[in-house]
Amino acid sequence: MGRLFKLPLALLICFMLLSPLYCLEAESEYVHGRVYSLIDGKYYSTTGYVRIYVYSKEGKLIQKTITGKDGMYYFQLEPGSYILKVEKPGYIGRTAFIKLKPESSVKIDFELERRVSPYDVTLVIDGLPEGLHPKINLDGRFQGFAVNGSVYSFRGGTTHRIKLEEAIRAGDERYVIDGSPYVTFNSTGALKFKYLRQFYVRSASSPDLAGWYHEGEALITERRGDLILPNGTRLIFEHWVKDGVALEGNPAVVEVDSSFRIEAKYRRQYLVQVDPGKAEATGGGWYDEGSVAKVSISKLEIEEEELEYHFKGWRGDVETSNATAVFPVDSPKLIYADWEAVVPVQVEAIDPIYVAIISISLLICVARILSGLFIKFKIPEVLGELFAGMLLSPYALGGMRVAGFQIVELNEYVLAFAEIGAILLLFIAGLEVSFGQFKAVGVKSAIVGASGVIAPFFMGAYVSVLLGFDWNVGLIVGATLSATSIAITMRTLEEMGKLRSMEGSIMINSAVIDDVLSLLVLAMVMSIINLGVAPKPLELILLLLKGIMFWFLLMGVVLVVGPRVISMAAKWKAKGTVEAASTAMCFGGAIGAASVGLSPIVGAFSAGMALASSRLLPRIRDYIDKLSMVFSPIFFAVIGAAFNARALNFNTVWIMAVLIAVAIVSKLVGCGMPASALLKDPRRGLRVGIGMISRGEVGLIVAGIGVTSGIIAQDLYAAIITMVILTTVITPIMLKRSYAGEGASAHA
Repeated sequence: MGRLFKLPLALLICFMLLSPLYCLEAESEYVHGRVYSLIDGKYYSTTGYVRIYVYSKEGKLIQKTITGKDGMYYFQLEPGSYILKVEKPGYIGRTAFIKLKPESSVKIDFELERRVSPYDVTLVIDGLPEGLHPKINLDGRFQGFAVNGSVYSFRGGTTHRIKLEEAIRAGDERYVIDGSPYVTFNSTGALKFKYLRQFYVRSASSPDLAGWYHEGEALITERRGDLILPNGTRLIFEHWVKDGVALEGNPAVVEVDSSFRIEAKYRRQYLVQVDPGKAEATGGGWYDEGSVAKVSISKLEIEEEELEYHFKGWRGDVETSNATAVFPVDSPKLIYADWEAVVPVQVEAIDPIYVAIISISLLICVARILSGLFIKFKIPEVLGELFAGMLLSPYALGGMRVAGFQIVELNEYVLAFAEIGAILLLFIAGLEVSFGQFKAVGVKSAIVGASGVIAPFFMGAYVSVLLGFDWNVGLIVGATLSATSIAITMRTLEEMGKLRSMEGSIMINSAVIDDVLSLLVLAMVMSIINLGVAPKPLELILLLLKGIMFWFLLMGVVLVVGPRVISMAAKWKAKGTVEAASTAMCFGGAIGAASVGLSPIVGAFSAGMALASSRLLPRIRDYIDKLSMVFSPIFFAVIGAAFNARALNFNTVWIMAVLIAVAIVSKLVGCGMPASALLKDPRRGLRVGIGMISRGEVGLIVAGIGVTSGIIAQDLYAAIITMVILTTVITPIMLKRSYAGEGASAHA
């Protein structure tokens, strides 16, 4: 029976002994430990029956207990901050500040000394923000967290050592002790510790820069250069970036006042290698990732010994049959030109004069046919002549070869005929405006002509810079937009019988002034580009006065000489004397204008104006009209032949659309608004603005100077040429609609 009672008793004792351990495992947040006593300052012995109190950080008593003989204690607490106080009669008490985190425990063993001549030390902690406490160890034992101003008592004659936590981290910043974390003491005094603030700097591109830095410390980056990678790739260093903000300097100096990320910013580039083979090519080299490369071959046909090589296209990483390959740069590229060897057909060269005769004949015939078709559909016949040029352009059907010869070739003889056509057109315009009429609208024409040059020039230059072009390119574009081609407007007005109307006279006279001022603008632009600086205001004024003076001088001469020459010619009985004299006056005026630096068409207009009051005007006009039937279509066809549809691409179309918009708006603003104010009629003023929209030979000349001097690229040149062509197409359509509802008349 005794044995039966001994077994349950043994189990009960074991349960009682192990129950504290079970409790420790069962509870997730708790504080536990053991209390020791220090004997003679050397040996530790377990101290039992010690009172332990748990207070909130505000000082409210939460729990208390008395340890058993073994000195062990245990408290189950909620997560938070607490103050533990250990007391036993005859011993120096101990206090500990603890922080209990969720699902964690804290173990603190306390050492009690007998109260014999005690001395106090005060803990002084500097540099830590409120609420941040370092861990504290006393004689190698963890004693919770240190609180600034805490007082610790010790038995007299004993020596102790306190250690504070060396570094306390709070997110991306931390605090480190300035000096040693240890202090040894044996008497009353203050134990001083100072913490310094540090911030963490991150860097993926420069791992050596990553780490902790003292607050206010200067971080100096290393100097970075470009990185050449294998397979035609390189990284171009741009700048250092701190938290997404670019820094100046390489190396960069940054004051550490917070945690941040610093990276080296690189721009990736790829190498585009071009092998043009038989000819030269533009393009190739290093391109930014994501940019668009453009590679063009200089010649489509090459002659070598007894063979001809025809360009078939680009091959390699880019495949296209176009002479210009446009492609996105998303990796290194290698492209080469594919040439086809062809045995040429031996054909003897034709004299350029005969080539010109064939070209002129085709241009005149097709221009007259298309003009007739356009008239049937009530479309201005001048558009038929323009489209004839586009159709027979060297870039279209005119570029076809028959028996080895190109169908239409715009050589110097064809261009000379076109220039004669322009001169005759302006001579006819001058015949419609007498000097008296010119004086009547002279002031109005001067104002409209001047503003019609200034507004397009500055608008064109400004928009070009906005599109990303250099300032010298902007000047060329502004100059091409400033000059009006009055030939289109003059022909349209003549068809409608409005050439001698008030707005018609203002258009014609303003266009002449426009031409004079445009030549001044061209001279100024070329001076700026060649010298790199703008001419002085005095030089510009002198240049302007010179142009105006020569023009008035020329007008004075032809006004005095012209009528007398015609009167003398009329006295001769020989057939065609008056016609020959008027022809001489027309081309004499053109030559005189060219000799003093003005446009030949200005001189032709002045000569026509000198003969406008002649009694033989009907005879002269009838003769010049017949001449113009032959030469004028060539002029408009040559303008149309400058259109190259193959040079158009997305970038060119975008630029062209902007240029056309600027061309229209600038003339409506520069010419239409002043004319509306001067004529006191917005509708008639709008007609003047519309009539001045078309651009022509002066714009083509300026664009040609720009491309041959290397200032503008081929795509911009193509956009300008297209703008000139389309404005000549738009102007007669818009002008005819502006007169809708009005009948034809000679006067208005």
